[in-house]
Amino acid sequence: MSSEPAQAEPQLSQEELENIELASGSLITQSKTYKIVDRLGEGGFGKVYKVFDPIMNRYSALKMMKMSVPEDERRRFRQEARLCGTFMHPNLIRTLEVGTTKEHGLFWFAMDYLEGSDLLGYLNRGQQLSFAHLREIFSQTLDALTHVHARNFVHCDIKPANIFVAIDLYDPNLRLVKLIDFGVAMDLSDQDAPPKGTPRIMGDPFYMPPEQTYANPKLDARSDLYALGITFYEMVTNGRHPFEDLFEAHPREVLIAQRERIPAPPSTYLAPDIDPEHASDVDGFFATATAKNPDERFPSAEIMKRALQHVVDPRGE
Repeated sequence: MSSEPAQAEPQLSQEELENIELASGSLITQSKTYKIVDRLGEGGFGKVYKVFDPIMNRYSALKMMKMSVPEDERRRFRQEARLCGTFMHPNLIRTLEVGTTKEHGLFWFAMDYLEGSDLLGYLNRGQQLSFAHLREIFSQTLDALTHVHARNFVHCDIKPANIFVAIDLYDPNLRLVKLIDFGVAMDLSDQDAPPKGTPRIMGDPFYMPPEQTYANPKLDARSDLYALGITFYEMVTNGRHPFEDLFEAHPREVLIAQRERIPAPPSTYLAPDIDPEHASDVDGFFATATAKNPDERFPSAEIMKRALQHVVDPRGE
């Protein structure tokens, strides 16, 4: 048995290196390393970490899928990574990279890391935002939804926790709203296809439009506008939810309320001395956004944004 020495790889000259051309179909492989800094949050199917990218010298948010996730949720996780990877809109979160952990084979994707707070944080801190600020936040959110809906997707989980007000570290006066968490987003082009996985209701019952309270629902852009209307109610009333009396109830009761109950108008919780006409503006905007019949809602995010510009500040600030 011969044991000839291995042939050394031929060394390319500088000129040859500079003239290398990659043919169509060539594969480029790279290994990426992130350093875990902190855990930012956890959901039913994944965990989100703040990580440091030493190559790019920046922080990112890394979303990692749990090992016990069923296949239909794995499909949704991968869809979220791919969808966010195609966004170029300033009010939408972007996927930067995807991969799997070497040790456990867990699927992950890295996104922009955001400094600031989601709207739920403002509510939890009792921090009331001016109406001008709220108008800007909701306008930017509606810009994001206009883009998402043009892509034939419905977010399906609009709520305060998924509307993030990002603050630039170098310019604190620069605030940019980011719509986040597309984990249950629906591709409307798949609505006529046979349902994948076990039929169940997806999203947060406290923000669902009536049509989303059924398994395998038929949704469209107006479904997100309903959920944004509920969010508007909470923010303008400084934390009052139209169905807050059901916070301790079984989720089934909340779903029924979304289908059947007409909430008290938001002006119920505003100062009693506000101008009745201004109160009517706020109530009318909310009522149109959250009409039980989708045909009676704002027909698009763009039109809802236009209507918002005509809502007068009810607090007189």
